[in-house]
Amino acid sequence: MASCRNYPFAKNGHFIDGVDEYFNLTWQSNVWLYMDYLPYNGDYGVRLDSLYPKDRHIFQLLGLKGRAVQVLFTAKPKNRLNYHLAVLRHRRKGFDYSHYEKFQGKDAYYYYRDFEHDFLVVRHVVIPSKDNRLTSMVYYVDKDKHMGDGFKMLNYLAEINAQELQLDEGFRNFWQITDCHEDKVDLTFKIRQELTKKEKIVYLQMYTLYENSRGISYAKILTRKDPDSLSLALCPNIYALEYRNGRDQLLHTDTLYLAE
Repeated sequence: MASCRNYPFAKNGHFIDGVDEYFNLTWQSNVWLYMDYLPYNGDYGVRLDSLYPKDRHIFQLLGLKGRAVQVLFTAKPKNRLNYHLAVLRHRRKGFDYSHYEKFQGKDAYYYYRDFEHDFLVVRHVVIPSKDNRLTSMVYYVDKDKHMGDGFKMLNYLAEINAQELQLDEGFRNFWQITDCHEDKVDLTFKIRQELTKKEKIVYLQMYTLYENSRGISYAKILTRKDPDSLSLALCPNIYALEYRNGRDQLLHTDTLYLAE
């Protein structure tokens, strides 16, 4: 851990298994990811409190000093283990863009610069938010595994996260996907507040149950301040509701039957 001391991690960061988004309750910010990002398991996944071995060296190469940034997370995705991605939040608003290129999309922009170092290909993306707060996305990969499509994987994430930061659509502590074509049904149900009274943070994860499988449809970070009920528009189906703590321990399961 000594190598990580100079790079503090942002407090109150959360990543829920099966959800392609990172949440930070302190910074009131979201970061979009891909679906093959998983919680850290010792080999790969999203790390919320410690660095991967090469991270610190790469951050220093890019001039990201430990006291000037906070790490939100650093990750290796399950199905694309050849690259790393780390996201950091700058403590200061100023940045020298003189050696950076600017990408201008339809709704958002960001700055980027490419490096090569010790057989690694590195891209540093800097995204200014609407209030000029800065977020860095750091991508690095072994040179012989660098894809022919360049930085396509990173570029998509950089653009959608720039939109999130610059359009200022507001912080969400929930995530939802809709996979039905018929009309959704409005539903209000009680939250098990006895769990949030015992645990500082509870993850509510809702799974659609199919004949031989299930898929996550909704997730929310619950705290003691949340109301005792939740209102959603859902596809008619059978759902499993799981309550888990921040250590991913299952606290309770309910089944919800929603008819058309």
